[in-house]
Amino acid sequence: MKKLLAYTLLPAFLLLAGCIKDDRNNNIPPDSITLTAVSDVQEVSVHAGSYVFGVSKSGKGFSTAKATVSSSGVAELLQAYNAKKKELDVSFEGYEALPATSFTVEGGNLSWDKSDFVRDVKVSWDPAALSELIGDRENCVIALALASDELDVNEEKNLMLIHLTRSLLSLQQTSFSRIIEASKVEAGADGTQPELRENFIFDIKMTHEIKDVGVTLPVVIDNSLIAAFNETQEDTYVAAPEGLFTLTENSVSIGEGLRDATFRGVLDKSKLLVDGKLEEFPSYVIPVRVDKDGMAATRKGESFNLQGLSYGNMEAYITVTYKASHTGVLSITREWGRYSTAGAAWNEYYGGAPNTDRNVAMDNEYIYIAETVLNDTDPSTGSKNIWAISIYDATQVKKLPVGTVERAGTFSVCCPRVIPNTDSEVNGGKDVLVVSNMNSGDPILYFYVNGINQDPKAVKCNTWASRRLGDTWTYAGTLQDGILFFKDQSSAQGTVTFPLKYKEATTALNLVRRLEAPTVMGAGAYFPFPDNMYKGICSIRGGLNPVTFEDYMSQLVTVPEGEAFDSGTGGITPTLTPLSGYYKDAAFKFFEYSGKRYVAYTRQVGAADGRLFILEGELTDSWEKILTGYQDPQGKRSNIVYQAAIQEEAEMQDDYNPSARESGHSGMDIDCRLINGDMYIVVVKQNVGLSLFRMTK
Repeated sequence: MKKLLAYTLLPAFLLLAGCIKDDRNNNIPPDSITLTAVSDVQEVSVHAGSYVFGVSKSGKGFSTAKATVSSSGVAELLQAYNAKKKELDVSFEGYEALPATSFTVEGGNLSWDKSDFVRDVKVSWDPAALSELIGDRENCVIALALASDELDVNEEKNLMLIHLTRSLLSLQQTSFSRIIEASKVEAGADGTQPELRENFIFDIKMTHEIKDVGVTLPVVIDNSLIAAFNETQEDTYVAAPEGLFTLTENSVSIGEGLRDATFRGVLDKSKLLVDGKLEEFPSYVIPVRVDKDGMAATRKGESFNLQGLSYGNMEAYITVTYKASHTGVLSITREWGRYSTAGAAWNEYYGGAPNTDRNVAMDNEYIYIAETVLNDTDPSTGSKNIWAISIYDATQVKKLPVGTVERAGTFSVCCPRVIPNTDSEVNGGKDVLVVSNMNSGDPILYFYVNGINQDPKAVKCNTWASRRLGDTWTYAGTLQDGILFFKDQSSAQGTVTFPLKYKEATTALNLVRRLEAPTVMGAGAYFPFPDNMYKGICSIRGGLNPVTFEDYMSQLVTVPEGEAFDSGTGGITPTLTPLSGYYKDAAFKFFEYSGKRYVAYTRQVGAADGRLFILEGELTDSWEKILTGYQDPQGKRSNIVYQAAIQEEAEMQDDYNPSARESGHSGMDIDCRLINGDMYIVVVKQNVGLSLFRMTK
């Protein structure tokens, strides 16, 4: 009976099924054609010679189709693309399409059967010819349009822009200067011998990596360059004796797919000694040349014909000069510098982030830079770094532990300072690194009281209101008996002060006074004179494009007699004396050295141009006189003993080349320290460069 019923009902079920509509594809869009690339612009090295991309047909899969990828119609599409990008970024200059005759398209006539999905298109070009055509331009693209008369083309994915990058290879260093004196190379009275071998590290960089390609270049000491070098010098230099300087490698290799490499040399000062004594010698120069003509390339381990590579500076000169001991002649030289290139900010060479290097500090071993890279979407992926760069070898860089550092407002860490320490039980008696955050609220200071290899101790600074403090702060005195100065960035409330009486139990500092100067908003600092903290300079450092020039000029500050920063409440109204425009956007250090007084300060000429100036005065001169008393009514000063550009090796010149990159802000800072009888001065300009100078006498 059951079987009979089943046979009876089966025709009815089949009849019913034939009446049901097939809706399985209703939610799938109809077939259309689109580029598969996720990004609008594909970054491709011009040296690669070709690029392959995909075009897909997607949808229900019911249609056959044909399409073309070509230069036809590109001009209108590219114009619309550039205009749209310009609306989002006013600094965007637009892409420029390369002529269709400069490349070929293989597979540009596309066809799909119903079930086909992706078709590949290959674009090829002559690397040497296209490199020459592009030259120094950075906005050149191969522009191709996707079109079809049979199916819809995705209007958001119908323009392929292949942005061709040309790689520039260059040696980052151009010169080193070493002044040799007896006290630095001869054994002391106790028989202690100074280190006579000095390592030199050279960096060679490529502005854009070339996928899967590496290069090797010979490096040589080339004395044939000396004659031309002497034509640019006031002194006359001769070839160094054999063994004075030796390259430890005869070539330098940038690995496949990488952008930079280093090679080394050794200066052996023992070659200047005769029976352990330094005798006067002529001025030597060692020209180090990277031989671009001997360049060889590989791709995935195989020899590769790399074409169109461009070259920047490929020579560095090491000068070695004699200095008699105790001559009384002041010498100021640049020990080393790190400079931004068109492709990278200077601090990216060790993994630092651009536009974060606004302040600097130093002790006897390291130069300190603090940075924060925040991710507001995912705070856990942000980074907070305090970098320690060796004074004696700029390639030796390490991160300090920051486990106790909290996220705070805009920046977690911003401004490092090294504060004198007089307590042998704190940090082994060494001076202490202290780093601020930059917070729209109560700032926090981080004290490395147990050395820089352990997490710092957090100390909160209690204020009267939520203000942004900590961009750049200064101090007077010591860790045990000092005072801190924080400029208020967010209002015209001037500089707030905190007394510092550090003990291991310190958990908070309390604001006690407010120095109401100057009355303009912006990041800045109060720089007290070393012999009188009630006199100093207030400087606003935020005005590369100020509303009025005077708003951003530094001002001499004199606090009324009897007013102490560390007692009482309320504000102090000082006497303000504007300085000349030479001190605009400046940071200052005041020190005495070898029987003279010096003021070292920065001057921001522009977003890509920063300078160091050093003024000299007598010990009997006031700091005010050194700053103002040696200048005529036109502002020209007669006591400048040194000036240099931060962003390049040029020194003591009136004109400088700007940096290859600009500062996102006008951050520029300076610190100095007496080490082994020499005064070291370090200067940073944000995103532009870091330079270390040495003053000796």
